[in-house]
Amino acid sequence: MDKPFLYDEDFYGWTQHQAKALEQRQVMQLDWQHLQEEIQALGRQEYRELVSHLSVLLGHLLKWEYQPEQRSRSWFLTIREQRRAIGRDLRQNPSLKSRIEEALLDGFEAGVDLALRETNLPLRTFPEHCPYLFDDAIAANFLCDTRQDWEG
Repeated sequence: MDKPFLYDEDFYGWTQHQAKALEQRQVMQLDWQHLQEEIQALGRQEYRELVSHLSVLLGHLLKWEYQPEQRSRSWFLTIREQRRAIGRDLRQNPSLKSRIEEALLDGFEAGVDLALRETNLPLRTFPEHCPYLFDDAIAANFLCDTRQDWEG
């Protein structure tokens, strides 16, 4: 079967064919161009996942800081969950640490949008640049202390 055609018409079948060719070291059966593209896409997906977790975390930290009267158990648990998810992301993909500053910038933009959607606060309420250092934002005792039980 023509490998590029299989890639375009049956991605799952293509992955199985490529995995088998790799396992059996059948170099001539490998679709090198698409394998390279897919491996690069996997790396980008890991970065996007980190940014997604940062976006939710930063959005909730902004809500926590700028709308304290609305604090809730749900916000507390979301902050806790995202901190843990970011920790897992970095343990499973340590080389992502080299992109922390970029991820923080990307995550902050989306975090502000999340805070805007979920509050009635105007854009001018929030800082233009991320006010949190990465290590602070993911620290369990920063701003919202998630080391303890929720006490609302």
